[in-house]
Amino acid sequence: MNKELDAKLCADYPLIFGDRNKPMNQTAMCWGFSCGDGWYNIIDTLCRLLTSDYRTAKSQYEYWQELIGKPHPWNSDKGLVTQEYVDEKKAKLDEEAAKVPVASQVKEKFGGLRFYVQGATEKHWAYITFAECMSQSTCEECGAPGETYPDGWHATLCETHAKEMGRTKRIEEDEDE
Repeated sequence: MNKELDAKLCADYPLIFGDRNKPMNQTAMCWGFSCGDGWYNIIDTLCRLLTSDYRTAKSQYEYWQELIGKPHPWNSDKGLVTQEYVDEKKAKLDEEAAKVPVASQVKEKFGGLRFYVQGATEKHWAYITFAECMSQSTCEECGAPGETYPDGWHATLCETHAKEMGRTKRIEEDEDE
């Protein structure tokens, strides 16, 4: 993946890619995103899903933080918004931040995306599995619909990029033999 897209993912999802610049004895993320630019949208969408609970908690915390000392916005019986109430929202934010999985490697393997993480829940693994499946039909070079070509190094490519790279044999043709 190009440096600009790599940097954008790391900036947008620092909880997931916090290990991006650590040494190789601590993470395989030191090599960056070992896949083509065409999977950027899949990875970006996956990261949005992996951080959705955290982003919701962050939004709620920021909202209530602005209202400290002001009347409760939709229930006047509750009186003023207190620091204690906002502290509860901050605790929830910290709890959700701790649940965000940390990427240890993102790469292409056998024509598909591999997104390895530490600390994932079952819900996170479902999102990761879906993203990896999406990559199997998305051109790694440009993001257009694609197919897996197993001749040589496996790659999932659109017709245009397959022709440019001299790839001719799709995976479906192998299965028919």
